[in-house]
Amino acid sequence: MKRIYTLLFFVFICMGVFSQANYDAFVGTWIYQKNDTIFKIKLQKGIVESYPRNYNAIFGGYYLSVKGVVKENYIKMMPVKWVPGISAPSCNIFIKAYSDSPNYLGFTFYDQRKQHLNGEGILGGTMDLLAPNKLHWKLNEKEGLWVALEGDYIEDMIPSPEEWIPRGFSVPVDVIMTKE
Repeated sequence: MKRIYTLLFFVFICMGVFSQANYDAFVGTWIYQKNDTIFKIKLQKGIVESYPRNYNAIFGGYYLSVKGVVKENYIKMMPVKWVPGISAPSCNIFIKAYSDSPNYLGFTFYDQRKQHLNGEGILGGTMDLLAPNKLHWKLNEKEGLWVALEGDYIEDMIPSPEEWIPRGFSVPVDVIMTKE
């Protein structure tokens, strides 16, 4: 039994060493355009200053225009370091992503118009790198609510607390973006 635990320990160590996130591949400005809608995200590497250790992350902002009218513009100067006790949007961080996989990021999205979970942001976003210049952006509100509410999300619960009610997003939820 001791050998099995030792073997599993080394397997997990090796998996951790060889499955590092490739944050450099995600850094930059990504754009989706269809007809008169333009959706952009800007991503940069950052550090989350957390006790007992700091860790790498991706910070980002977003932009949306429809019919030439800017609806959302949250691409601003972002910090290189962020402390979790401070609201991410107050630091111009509207996308906060992490990963241990080379071509995948899970992220929290701070939709400034919809204000999910009282502005605390919502998990359930994923970014998959399909090619060096192609990114699959996806938001899943029900999954994000489920995670935030520790699995207590019940779709038909009546009455539902205000923050439990799905409200959609102000940006596209499932698109392929190209790197600018």
